[in-house]
Amino acid sequence: MELMARMEKTKKYARFAVVGALAAMVLFMLGIMGVLIYAKVQGPPPLAVPQSTLIYSEDGSVIGESNTGEKRYWVGLKEISPALIEATISIEDKSFYEHYGFDIKRMAGAALADVKAMSKVQGASTISQQYARNLFLSHDKTWKRKISEALYTIRIEMNYSKKDILEGYLNTIYYGHGAYGVQAASQYYFGKDANQLSVSEAAMLAGIPKAPSYYSPVTHMDNAKKRQELILQSMTEDGFISKEQQAVSKAAQIRITGEHAHEKVETAPYFQDVVKSILRSDLGIEERTIEMGGLKVYTTLNPNHQKVAEKVVKEQISEESDIQLGFVSMNPKNGYVTALVGGRNY
Repeated sequence: MELMARMEKTKKYARFAVVGALAAMVLFMLGIMGVLIYAKVQGPPPLAVPQSTLIYSEDGSVIGESNTGEKRYWVGLKEISPALIEATISIEDKSFYEHYGFDIKRMAGAALADVKAMSKVQGASTISQQYARNLFLSHDKTWKRKISEALYTIRIEMNYSKKDILEGYLNTIYYGHGAYGVQAASQYYFGKDANQLSVSEAAMLAGIPKAPSYYSPVTHMDNAKKRQELILQSMTEDGFISKEQQAVSKAAQIRITGEHAHEKVETAPYFQDVVKSILRSDLGIEERTIEMGGLKVYTTLNPNHQKVAEKVVKEQISEESDIQLGFVSMNPKNGYVTALVGGRNY
């Protein structure tokens, strides 16, 4: 009797455990469904970020730039070196095209490594998670931020293609020295556009976002070189490049410029003011959009005419004089303004 009672009690506990496990599983599934429904109802999050507005002269040279301190020039994936795309995926998120925003296997591996080391030693953020963090969140490590990051990641993955996510990530990530996105970074570090990068340069650039101040080739070339070699090895293991390409790229000499494109643009400031005024009054473009909407404004200014005009003004009127002046050069055939001076000193 005692044995049967014990068996009955055991069965009771077993049934309770099974029911509890099923209930937990149902609640978990309902929770997942709730999150997905919430993400779908919220819809696609806006992906707009501040971008530098550029003003061009008639010959295509840049005469002016406005930004909020973040130099960023948006480029499409087709305008980015394939080597840079491959290097970034190889070192940041090998399973980018397979996962749905979260790399569970990688997260488990990182958690195990952290437990063993009793500290945070490995990151497991996917490109999608990093993109969500860069767009919408601070970089603090609170649970609230982590939950928000997860929700934004789900919304991004549900509403945008992998191409859109990768393009957005590469155009928003910080590469140090005020350069945001691959185009500004390529121009700053190597003096060339993002589509012109070699495998060697791409591997070095892809290594910078992990710690921009520590891996900057401008200030810490040794650190940048070691990380570049790590990325070249990773690219070889992932099949992006051959061992021969790895060796050649590792040995290649890299020229670092360390200068922003358009850093000292001061051409025709009065002319630029008139252009911005026309954008506001005639085209109805808001000031915020003009300053950081990534506009490309093409004008009729002739740099040679402007240079001559400013030179004549400076030479003809003494610095001690109180005389002011205005000067406009116009093409009589079409009315294009080719030079403009609004005063002796802007």
